[in-house]
Amino acid sequence: MKLITLAALASTLIFAVVSEEVSEASSLRSKLAFIKERMSIRMKDVSPEKTTLMNIEKSIMSMAASKSKGQQTDLTAFLKEIEALLENTMKKNIRNRVAQTQADLDSGYGNLSSCTHPEDLDYNTAVESLSSTHVDCRNQQNAAWMDYDTTCILAREIRLNEIRALCNAFQTANVFPNPATTCAMDEGTKVPTIGNYLGDMAKFFRSEYDILYEKKFKCDNATNTPFPHEELCKQKICEYYDQKISCDEKQKSMEEKACTLHRSYTCSLFGECYTEKVDIYNGLVTLAKENEGAIKSEWIAVSRIECLVNALQLQDAEVDAGITACKEKSYSTDAVALTFKGDAPAQRSCKDTFLQPGTAVFSTKWYSGLPTNTPAESCASTCCMDTAYTPGYPKDAACPYVPGATTTTTTTTTTTPTTTTTAAPFVYRRGGRGGFR
Repeated sequence: MKLITLAALASTLIFAVVSEEVSEASSLRSKLAFIKERMSIRMKDVSPEKTTLMNIEKSIMSMAASKSKGQQTDLTAFLKEIEALLENTMKKNIRNRVAQTQADLDSGYGNLSSCTHPEDLDYNTAVESLSSTHVDCRNQQNAAWMDYDTTCILAREIRLNEIRALCNAFQTANVFPNPATTCAMDEGTKVPTIGNYLGDMAKFFRSEYDILYEKKFKCDNATNTPFPHEELCKQKICEYYDQKISCDEKQKSMEEKACTLHRSYTCSLFGECYTEKVDIYNGLVTLAKENEGAIKSEWIAVSRIECLVNALQLQDAEVDAGITACKEKSYSTDAVALTFKGDAPAQRSCKDTFLQPGTAVFSTKWYSGLPTNTPAESCASTCCMDTAYTPGYPKDAACPYVPGATTTTTTTTTTTPTTTTTAAPFVYRRGGRGGFR
């Protein structure tokens, strides 16, 4: 009857102390304080469990002493109860604690690589999408520029070259001939000599005048004829600038998103994050080593009790030898040993240039493939400007386009359009004595 009371007491103690939730999630909490508190609770549980095991072992040793004295008591039911308690409760609880502690260790070590390093950051879908939209826009801007270039700049150059050719022909012809050769009287002039000579000279100069007048007329007519695409070019240059502003806005959106990432994932923040993860990991290792020692002691105690229970079930003559063997036996703790990963790796080096808009690295990554006629702005975000970037028309551009308005037009021949006043008609004032003016 006394033995049954001891068994009931052991059972009550075991179930009282084994109250920890074995289904608790194994994910690492972000705060070491919580993990430490949780592990401390486990450590506090060790003392009553150890007392329980000692009581069970003391009870078994008492039974062994009674049996060795020849007191015939049927211990089978009680021993089976003890075996069930050891296997299904005590050992199960120890294994769960080992598994949870190992999970915390593994998670803590794995968490060392959870801090985002700026050089490893892969731009998210939003930035990639904004970049693609920006590139498409620059290609459309380039198409608008090529249309303007063909229709206006190249066409204007061709027109100006035609005017120069006509006016240069007039300028070349608008020179009085050398009298020494042009006005010389030919030998054999008919009589009356002077009269025929003067008639020939009048005929000659009349013909020269007609030719010169025609050249002057062509020069004046070409010079005073407006460029046929003048109004169309006003429209096209403003369409180009409208497209450029749209692209600059898209670049701004992309760079601001990248700028946000840059500020969120700096080397300083990475260092702070990594230091925190290392502190958590080191704290976990310290607590796990303390917990491992207690767990191994419990495991040895349970294993010894199991050995004693088995010894009690031997023949009476073999019980004492069995008990002695259990006391002298060394019990393995491999089943509850923890696997440690070692020290945390050294912190990686870091440079704050990978994500920042306005840097050469950033421009090479995102803008190197843009058309040469329509490059991206050098900076379009607050990461590289003191104030917000605001796209707009060039200072002297007569935009937005208003049909029929008297405006200035673009006459540049470079790849970057600039706005200037339309040139005045060509006026050639060179010429010798008697030439047109």
